[in-house]
Amino acid sequence: MYQNLFNQYEHFKESRIYKRRFSESLWYELIQEWSQKDVFEVSEIGKTFEERPIHQVRYGQGPIRICAWSQMHGDEATATKALADIFLFLSQKADGFDELRQILHQNISFYVIPRLNGDGAARWTRETALGIDMNRDAQSLFSPEAKILSDWADAIQPTFAFNLHDQNRLYSVGSTSHQTHIALLATAGDEHGTWTPSRIRAGKLANRMYKNIEGGLTNKIAKWSDEYNSRAFGDNFQSRGYGLLLLESGGAAWDLEKHTLRKINACLLLDALYSIATDSWKTESMELYQGLLTNERCIVDIKLKNAPLASGKNQRADIAINLKEYIDEEGEIAYAWIIEDLGDMSIYHGLQEIDASTFEYASQEAIKKEGVYTQLLFHQGEKIAFQLSDYTHKIQK
Repeated sequence: MYQNLFNQYEHFKESRIYKRRFSESLWYELIQEWSQKDVFEVSEIGKTFEERPIHQVRYGQGPIRICAWSQMHGDEATATKALADIFLFLSQKADGFDELRQILHQNISFYVIPRLNGDGAARWTRETALGIDMNRDAQSLFSPEAKILSDWADAIQPTFAFNLHDQNRLYSVGSTSHQTHIALLATAGDEHGTWTPSRIRAGKLANRMYKNIEGGLTNKIAKWSDEYNSRAFGDNFQSRGYGLLLLESGGAAWDLEKHTLRKINACLLLDALYSIATDSWKTESMELYQGLLTNERCIVDIKLKNAPLASGKNQRADIAINLKEYIDEEGEIAYAWIIEDLGDMSIYHGLQEIDASTFEYASQEAIKKEGVYTQLLFHQGEKIAFQLSDYTHKIQK
């Protein structure tokens, strides 16, 4: 099913959402449209600290209850875009997938909070308006949004729950040079990491997800550490028996808007719903999932090896350069370059690695750790050997 959906994705992609950060007016326009579709029940289940409505979208009337939420962290919207694609898919007809929709509608009840932290989304920040990381508030429920999420899930009592996030795009699969595109985790529900029935359900579903995407993402799939944290919603909900599966969108080279990962999210989740509706997840083992390497932080955007650090000096070292995301005056996501570190960078792999051992540096200002740059030039004789702006142009395409 996954591959069929993947091949037809352009027919149900919500084209009005392009960038990860999009306007509140577009968001409310989409909510209004979904509420007018016969296949959905849209309701307001609470408000954020700043009184923004938190909506639930429900699809299906089946006995198997599933819940999912996105943008618990306000600046993590890849799955939110994918959910908009899923809602468009579920509202369509006569495209070869009507039987799938009928199976889903009759067998599952799918409850979704597509944007939980609206205040953080408006600011494009991880935290809520109170400055709280909601994913460390599952136990105390200090933030109103966390209390709403907790009560909502308890009322549903789901068999499966999907916690949808974006992770740092520079995580690696283990200590390899491969950038993590997708990370999965069947979270632990106690400090012993017990494979309870709830966690086994999530692990088997994660195994199916891995099999679906391994061909297209060879060596690009990892899992999070399963160290138990009672303050985190994934672990906390697993302890409540909710079959919690964490799905994280990482990085895909210079695709900073994560178009590729959005597509994978949409098709993975639809296939997961199908496998739950048909009970086919039960035939899965967990061998492939459990064999996944964990996320590590071993990637940088650009690694210059043995580069000069100052003009006319002999000092050389490796230079690690990363993108720094910020919001510009127009409210758009913009990027600068930051010197992440200098010295021996042998433990890091660059998305772009360059031997700079014959480069020369002409500027009078020495290269500084944590310096922010729009341009950085190195020469090789009379020719420019490296200019940072070339990569700025690359990410702006």
